[in-house]
Amino acid sequence: MLSRITFVWVFLSISQGLEAQTPSELRQLLLHRVGSLETLRVPANDLDLPQPRNENGDIDPRFSISEEKRYLGKLLFHDPIMTTNIRPEFGGDPATRQTASCSSCHVAEAATKAGATTSIGIGGMGRFYPDLQGNIIVRRTQSVDLVDDIPTGINKTGVGGELELVGAFDAVDSPPRSSPTVIGFAFNNRLTWDGAAGEPPTTSGGDGFPLNPEELPAGENFVQLALRNHRMSGSWDDALRFNDVYYELFARAFPQEYRLYRQTSNTGDFVNENTVSRAIAGFLRTVISRDTPWDRFLAGDDSALDSQQLRGAWLFVASAAEGGADCISCHSGPNLNKQLGDESGLLVEENFVNVGIGEHPLHEMAREVLGSPDHRDRGRNNVTGDSAHNFRFKTPTLRQSRDAGPYMHDGSLVTLRDVVEYFNKGVPAGLEAGSADSLSSRFSEPRGPGTAGLGLSAQDVAALVEFLDSGLYDRGLVWPQEGSPTRSFNIEYDELQYDEELRYLGAQNGALPSLLTIGDHDDQSIRDVVFKRGDVNGDNASDMHDAIFILYFLFVYGAQEPSNYFAADVNDNSVIDLTDPLDLLKYALLGGVEPAAPFPNRGMDWTR
Repeated sequence: MLSRITFVWVFLSISQGLEAQTPSELRQLLLHRVGSLETLRVPANDLDLPQPRNENGDIDPRFSISEEKRYLGKLLFHDPIMTTNIRPEFGGDPATRQTASCSSCHVAEAATKAGATTSIGIGGMGRFYPDLQGNIIVRRTQSVDLVDDIPTGINKTGVGGELELVGAFDAVDSPPRSSPTVIGFAFNNRLTWDGAAGEPPTTSGGDGFPLNPEELPAGENFVQLALRNHRMSGSWDDALRFNDVYYELFARAFPQEYRLYRQTSNTGDFVNENTVSRAIAGFLRTVISRDTPWDRFLAGDDSALDSQQLRGAWLFVASAAEGGADCISCHSGPNLNKQLGDESGLLVEENFVNVGIGEHPLHEMAREVLGSPDHRDRGRNNVTGDSAHNFRFKTPTLRQSRDAGPYMHDGSLVTLRDVVEYFNKGVPAGLEAGSADSLSSRFSEPRGPGTAGLGLSAQDVAALVEFLDSGLYDRGLVWPQEGSPTRSFNIEYDELQYDEELRYLGAQNGALPSLLTIGDHDDQSIRDVVFKRGDVNGDNASDMHDAIFILYFLFVYGAQEPSNYFAADVNDNSVIDLTDPLDLLKYALLGGVEPAAPFPNRGMDWTR
């Protein structure tokens, strides 16, 4: 059967070259290169996603996906309640306690990344807001009155070996790499840019301590490392156990551990680092897009990709030697982040690649603080110590590429076109990474020895960009879409509607169990999330500038339902029309009652 497929593919290549752009020809090319379309499809059911297994092949019940764990983990991920490990002795500011969460740096509207070169958790201010065109304006920056002593994850020791500066405890949480996406979390046996999560228990980190002493799966180990690096370790002691709503949710998610607590009366038996990590990892395992044009094409829909996206997909799959971009050689599998031939995701080192990218700008700060000009971010080598792994970084998914900028581990490429042009030229941007023996020839000489770059035409670059931008995009991952099989990464309206027991324990419909603002709880973020009616330009004022902005919007787009433009619905009548700028002008010119915030309490669901 395979030989017949190969014959058909060769015939099509000879007779029509790479200009063929019909759905059937793309499927033939995929079969030739991958062998089976099924290995590229995302399972329709969460329970069929990859889950950690025991030696006998059965799913390990400790780490299995359940709705109770997923729900608890999603709330914890978005709730600032856990950032309690503030250490003044290392520069931490007590005023920043419970002002950031996991979603400070993993935002749905930014492809579960931070949307900025430097992601800031604790010590940051602001979040984002939607403009009238529905674009998300990310504006989380370092608080103006705080000093960043040292990047997160880097420590400085004194002459006697004592800790002087600890990147996990200073005033500003600022990792020296761009925030990694968590889309397709379940499809990874290593996580983080250097693959630190999921290593054997014998592997030590830069501080000499084992990265994974409990030999946890990559997902739980990733969360465990994140909790310790981002001021959340120990939150179960002084925050979660004293919140009656979370207490009940932990009991529902971990019934076996709760039964142990009933015997011992020790709350720590079921609300602890282990169960927190398992809950959040349980949520993250379900984070995957399922309704992109690419997914619909793989399911058999010949109309899913338009002609330009179809051409881009062809370039994505075809080898460089034959005029394609060969993206699939590193971006295969359901999550588009595995080596060709590793669609099941069993390989490790093969999925870390040096494509000549430089360092994140915070490493220059680290060199100055450490007084060490030799300090370098060597990627996978930081974990394995193998010189062959110098400057190799984990291949990221390409799902939601439209929103994933800035790109690469250093955040140096701003747009998708920048990324495609970078690979098309094949010229390393980083001097050391580009001159290292580990530089991938698939990047530097993709068409064979003596060649440079892919040699794509301007038209083909545009087609490939369009496929990556629109062909791999799923709006349902950001906000719920009717009929979509994709779960939203953002907290949905129904997920903040509680049952009678939880309401009796103190839960308020529309709010997180902590009653803190979703994502970030610093003053600027509260203004960003619980916005003022009429403040469409996000300057914390409802005035004539906003009225003019709404009038312009109506002139261009006409009256419509708010969708992403919540603040423009000044009179809260569920439609943006001429009455909104008129009401705003009346307020701006005549004074009176300021346009009301959409909800009475901080942290209430602003999407409705």
